[in-house]
Amino acid sequence: MEKRMRKNGKKIRLLGVATLLASQLGVFSSALTVVADETTASTSEPALVTNTSSEESSTNSSTSATTTTTDATTRASSDKEETSSSSSDDTEEKTVKIGEIQGESQRSPLEGQKVAFKNAVVTKTDRYGFYAQDIESDGNNRTSDGIYVVSKYKVKVGDKVKITATVKEGYMEEVTLGAGKTFKEPTNSLTVTMLVDAWITKDGTAPLPEAVNITAGMPSEVKPNPTAYAPETDALDYWESLEGMLTVVKKPHVLGPQYKGDIYVLGEDFTGLPLNNIGGLNLRPHAQNTATIPIYVGNQFVAKAKDYFTEDVTGVVTYRNSFYKLEPTQQLTVQDGGLQRQAAQTQPSEDKLTIASYNIENFSANNAKNETPEDKVTLIANSFIHEIHNPDIITLIEVQDNNGSVDDGTTSGVESGRKLANRIKELGGKSYEYTEVAPVDGADGGKPGSNIRLGILYNPERVNLAKKEAATSNEAAQFDKGHLVKNPARIAPNDPSFNHTRKSLAVEFEFKGQPVVVIANHLKSKIGDDAIYGASQPAVEHTLPTREAQASVIHQFVQEGLKQNPKTTFVLTGDFNDYDFSTTAQILAGNELTNLMSQHDAGDRYSYFYRGSNQVLDNIFISNNMAAKARFEPVHINASFMKEHGRASDHDPVLVQIDFSGAQTPGTPTDDQQGNSGQATDQTSPSSSNPGSQLVPHQTQANEQKSSTSESKEKGKNEDEKQDDKEEATTETKTPGKRKILPSTGQETSYLALFGVAVATMSLALYKKKKTTH
Repeated sequence: MEKRMRKNGKKIRLLGVATLLASQLGVFSSALTVVADETTASTSEPALVTNTSSEESSTNSSTSATTTTTDATTRASSDKEETSSSSSDDTEEKTVKIGEIQGESQRSPLEGQKVAFKNAVVTKTDRYGFYAQDIESDGNNRTSDGIYVVSKYKVKVGDKVKITATVKEGYMEEVTLGAGKTFKEPTNSLTVTMLVDAWITKDGTAPLPEAVNITAGMPSEVKPNPTAYAPETDALDYWESLEGMLTVVKKPHVLGPQYKGDIYVLGEDFTGLPLNNIGGLNLRPHAQNTATIPIYVGNQFVAKAKDYFTEDVTGVVTYRNSFYKLEPTQQLTVQDGGLQRQAAQTQPSEDKLTIASYNIENFSANNAKNETPEDKVTLIANSFIHEIHNPDIITLIEVQDNNGSVDDGTTSGVESGRKLANRIKELGGKSYEYTEVAPVDGADGGKPGSNIRLGILYNPERVNLAKKEAATSNEAAQFDKGHLVKNPARIAPNDPSFNHTRKSLAVEFEFKGQPVVVIANHLKSKIGDDAIYGASQPAVEHTLPTREAQASVIHQFVQEGLKQNPKTTFVLTGDFNDYDFSTTAQILAGNELTNLMSQHDAGDRYSYFYRGSNQVLDNIFISNNMAAKARFEPVHINASFMKEHGRASDHDPVLVQIDFSGAQTPGTPTDDQQGNSGQATDQTSPSSSNPGSQLVPHQTQANEQKSSTSESKEKGKNEDEKQDDKEEATTETKTPGKRKILPSTGQETSYLALFGVAVATMSLALYKKKKTTH
């Protein structure tokens, strides 16, 4: 992997040589309570990070009137100076500003050298050290004025300090490593410029520098082929130019649930891209959504999409786990934005077949600790009853074997599937049967020992499972005269592209006398792809070729089935681990299938949330001859929420209802059905997440209490605006802040056209009558 290392040509004047003489003084080794410290145990919330919906856990925190000068904790005072970990020597030191240490590059030009600086102020502390920033900037926006100092010496926010130390390019993961643990260098991770072996002298106090608005200058992309350090145009270099500095996000709103201590936000001044129906950013071709800012808030912080902050959020920029983020310097209190979990609008119908697809995230019959708790079983079962309305067929992704991650050779997952079916019935739902083909032990990836696979629940009162012998784990699904030879069966289980990956499951049903083949999928995951802010640039999707190969195998299988019986309805469902606009999706669709997600309302087009972006991993494809009779709908009950809000999985289920009341019409989809116009067809379900709603900054107490329903009533003048020739048309809504939203679509009746026809008919009649009278 290629490290981005660029030299800074800046010359540094040597101002003098001194001999450092000091005796070792006692160093306080007790860990300090910190504000938004990433190393805080997952069972306790960091000090000064609170939530209005839960009890505040910080009892020793205090916040000053100016958030940027907050001193978060009470500490024992000390007038002692800390000596370096080694005895003084005659090593030369350079007297510099912090900007010279950081340099115009990803790594410091002074790495490994001893430096000295003064007129710096402490901006944030944690148990391993503190952040210091030049009181007066060097005036160079290409360099950072802040830096992290590894030290146990007790300082407070606002202390003015003089420091002599050694420059190191290190990892925050190493700095925060617990005692007795061995450090393993992160893969594909950039380093953080820091100071070690520090000699520190307090020199009174000083006001904190003004925080930089991080959103205002954020470039829209990470350059795919960087040749030089360019913070003005490259988001990765822009973040580097702020490393260790005080920055601010203006009254941000939350984009998705807190995960591993982070939330992603957008500042109220962001206007760069159209927002979706819940105020978020959909992942789209060539849009990296670099303006989404991660903020570390701790594992106990509760937040969901559309929640918001009434104040600006200030923090210092740090880097870990291959991502830049803010560590806040103030107490954070989030306001409820009113977003609710939505039930499907699609309702059961006698002549319509309803099929749902749901990644139920490592589900098994084992209810032991760290397996599948009973409340999760109940949540998922209730979702099928009350939120998806008892679909006729349910394709299940990530069904584990009967004992979950217990690695004892068990491969059958029948008990896991039946447990869910039984719970659905117990809670008042339909009576479902379960079918699967068990994998070979340890061959399909996923959590070790769990043998995840695809499974299917079906309602025998609504559909008939074609009665044939089930295939074994290694038997490939085949067609004979348009019907599966064995049922169910896995597609090409021995194909190399499916090594260590879930094999797609083909199951044949009969509905109203017509054959329906459902194929459940869980393609190769994205684990192994380069991080957008990683050391290897340009970032590469290493896993994409595998998914493309898998898609080709599945597509050839569908082609063969349609060749033998063109009237068979094929429905491909599942977690494809790729986007609706991806080459994987294009290969799967080919000329025979329609991707229903790509036809759905652009503002509602997502089933998953990751790293600040709403995105599509769960798709449904259908035979072209039935596409016009299909109604599609994602059901937003999980991806935008936390467990505290009722989340049962990390994916939203998706749903299709197919009308079999009339004869099938063979053929290919129309241009409207096939194209990626960003508009929904007449068969897609209206958005269930406040279509067309506009997220407006909340500034008053009255506004803070408004629900998402009232927000959806915001009106504006709309005008079409093309984003670029590869993206769908969007609608710009003129509101305060000039925010944009993606279009919300649906069927409309042109009353003007009907009126025009009527007028024309009447005029022709009068004209003929007039000619007759002459």
